[in-house]
Amino acid sequence: MGNNISKTVISQCLEWLNIPEFVCDFLDYRKQKLKLAASIYLFVEAQLSNRKDPDSIVENLIDSTELQALTGLTSLSASRFSRKLSELPTWLLQYLFEDITRRIYATLQHTGESRGLKKELFPLSIIDSSSITLPDVHGKWAYVNKDKNQVKLHLRLSTEWPDLAIPSKVVLSTGAVADTEVAVDLVTEQGTTYVMDRGYINYAHFKKWLEAGILFVARIQKRSKTRILETRALPAEDPNLLLDADVLMAIPDQPQETMRLRLIEFKDDKERTYRLITSRWDVTAREIADIYRARWDIELFFKWMKQYLRLAKLYSNKPCAVWNQIYMTLIAHALCVLVKLQTGTEHGLCKVLKRMRQYMDKSWEKLLGSLFRKPTKTSKGRQKKPKRGRPRKHPKKYVAQKLVLANEFNQ
Repeated sequence: MGNNISKTVISQCLEWLNIPEFVCDFLDYRKQKLKLAASIYLFVEAQLSNRKDPDSIVENLIDSTELQALTGLTSLSASRFSRKLSELPTWLLQYLFEDITRRIYATLQHTGESRGLKKELFPLSIIDSSSITLPDVHGKWAYVNKDKNQVKLHLRLSTEWPDLAIPSKVVLSTGAVADTEVAVDLVTEQGTTYVMDRGYINYAHFKKWLEAGILFVARIQKRSKTRILETRALPAEDPNLLLDADVLMAIPDQPQETMRLRLIEFKDDKERTYRLITSRWDVTAREIADIYRARWDIELFFKWMKQYLRLAKLYSNKPCAVWNQIYMTLIAHALCVLVKLQTGTEHGLCKVLKRMRQYMDKSWEKLLGSLFRKPTKTSKGRQKKPKRGRPRKHPKKYVAQKLVLANEFNQ
């Protein structure tokens, strides 16, 4: 557990942001009021506390003596705050995000693997992207087509720890940049298995990774051409496995260039068929399918970022401001993970964030008391009993209901 019981929750979180002093001294030269560290503190606090707009951030600063002590500010205009978001150096936010991520990895060195998968399957690195839509007029700098302006968050996610998904590499781009163009920046290291969906189909990349000894599991389309070289027997107790074979694949633009990969086909509980190619021959077909299913963690991560940290709601639509807010949101997520690890709580990240918001300006000791409070309810509650009789064969039919609410004040 953490031992900083004399500090407030927000002061402890902001203390983990290791902003270099020499950078502050250089960039704050002749700055009179809103300095670098203070602006970063305000933005990170706003992401953690779910502040909806610059006005609410400024009002919270005026009302919070704790935040005033941390930033050295007593008041601020919302317009100045919005302009500051565009002025912050993105490279510094990248550094802060990577620094706190390294702290998380150092804390997690001796923890076990997640989801009951075998140790031999780890580590896994899931890559995918998520789009953020910009308005029609002010978002033209990120024009994709006549219907949308978008930016993309390309991510490499590590998922080898229980209930945690930690970003290990981030690339930001406009929406017109294809996922395959960024894959070369995300798939860079050996010693891990990269898991990706159909958006990353590029046979030239597959051949390059295969020759470099990089392990990957990628979903391919139904029409993707493969020539079966050798098939393997499938376990009778697993009818959802459809195929396990070595296949020969050719690069479309260079038909003379071929590569040998392993093809796994399986179906899920909803009878949907998946085709996976992989450079791993050391595990079973079922384990390859389980590795691909772990890809769902990155979808949950994007949903968590947009739903709980409001990543989809931007304070400003200027290019630098958009990049900076995305990194601020990633920093806020990393701080939530660090709070979970430092406190040693078994609660999920959603509950940790809710408790942080409730006790943000209170002592660290009160947050610990909230996270480790024993439940007062001893019974399991009223148990739902199954309905009696035969199960319904046909869906229940409903009749249109007509209801008019009378206005009694006009009578």
